[in-house]
Amino acid sequence: MTPRTGFLRSGGWVVVAALVVTTFAFAYHARQILRRHGLRAVGDGQHVESYGFPLEPCLVPRDRIVASGMPRDGLPALVEPSAWTLPQLEAAGDRYRKLLVPADRVIGVRLAGQARAYPLRLLVWHEVVNDTLAGVPIAVTYNPLCDSAVVFRRSLDGRVLTFGVSGLLYDSNLLMYDRQPEGGRSSLWSQLLFKAVAGPAAATGAALEVLPINVQSWADWRRDNPDTTVLAPDPRLAKRYSSDPYTSYFGSDTLRFPVQWLPSPARYPLKTPLVALGGPQGWTAFPFPALASLSEVPAGAPWAGLVGALSCRPGGNTVAVALDRLPPGTGVVFASYFAWYATHHGDTTWAEPPGAP
Repeated sequence: MTPRTGFLRSGGWVVVAALVVTTFAFAYHARQILRRHGLRAVGDGQHVESYGFPLEPCLVPRDRIVASGMPRDGLPALVEPSAWTLPQLEAAGDRYRKLLVPADRVIGVRLAGQARAYPLRLLVWHEVVNDTLAGVPIAVTYNPLCDSAVVFRRSLDGRVLTFGVSGLLYDSNLLMYDRQPEGGRSSLWSQLLFKAVAGPAAATGAALEVLPINVQSWADWRRDNPDTTVLAPDPRLAKRYSSDPYTSYFGSDTLRFPVQWLPSPARYPLKTPLVALGGPQGWTAFPFPALASLSEVPAGAPWAGLVGALSCRPGGNTVAVALDRLPPGTGVVFASYFAWYATHHGDTTWAEPPGAP
């Protein structure tokens, strides 16, 4: 009996069926959102060519770009959205407070003394937020399939880019696209590779700067940043925000879309969270379980200077990054173990406790 057959016979088929149902339900809601906004769906959810993106040149294996089941812009990226101060949040009443409870995770960004929180409960339904903080154009991105949070500087070569959700995936990870003036040719950008992978921008080797961030509970971020603002909800999606379409997905280690490079043997469950610190010269990945058990830093560890900026929160489900203790220019990414391995196994040092195999 093959491992796959054993998994299905042991009840894994229930998980697979739940993921398939979730995907189709999410795609249905995405198409409803497009209709409500008066937009026509581009992309049939199955064939990459139907999405209309130029795929030449393509810097990644073409057959690993797949359709997610959703059309282009089925998840509406936000552009210069409203943000609330804490008094405005309190004045919004009970309805919004139920959408942002103390335990909810947020992506926290601080630039030039200004802080802003982006609740993941909202980002599940947008995935990309084109915002400006402290005068800096940024793209705040979250991909639920990889539990990956990355914030980019979206100014490049004197232009400010605006990103949308393509409806396509590469190694089960979000592919964004740059919105061009009418008649222009958009490019596809990989969230976890941080660069254009297909289209005109790929031909020039365009890449985005990764900024330092936190992914924390709202209670922790608010305590540590009492001056923070918070992303305001899009009233058109108020009913959607209260639901989480990925509950069944995170209930197992089953992946919904193909991924070429997976750790073998896997040291942790595939969806184990980690935080990665680094930049173009290389990255250091800290899986949460390893960090929680790291009572001492191995002598000579190349990541010894980074670990002091990280601290586990009670329960081990979040890690706080002391952004002011990072070397200048250090990017911070949060992601699942499988997703980071798939995209960065060649340029990552893995932080492990002494004696780890």
